[in-house]
Amino acid sequence: MESYLINSMNEQATGEQLKLIRAFIESELRFKQELITRQQHEIDQLYNEAEKYEAAVKALEQRLQKSIAQNEGNKQLINKMLGDISKLHNDIEWYKRTYEQRSFLGIIKEKIKFFFR
Repeated sequence: MESYLINSMNEQATGEQLKLIRAFIESELRFKQELITRQQHEIDQLYNEAEKYEAAVKALEQRLQKSIAQNEGNKQLINKMLGDISKLHNDIEWYKRTYEQRSFLGIIKEKIKFFFR
């Protein structure tokens, strides 16, 4: 009977130890589940932020391409205007040479030659 009591006490002690172990494992499992949930939430937030940054980068790249195209158009327009200014400057120089530096008779002679050609 003594051995029965000892076995019964050992079984109770073992049962208590198993309950403690089980409680410890369950608490660790809950902690790790909460940790996983928090980390998953953090990962989701980081993905959202990354998507926002990618969208912002794409928008900025589109604006950059638009600005580059606009600058190229402006450059061509400026070059055309510089060419026009150069032509007008040449015309002004021709008028100066023709009407300011020539004599009145030279101008009439040139007009007559042009008329009879």
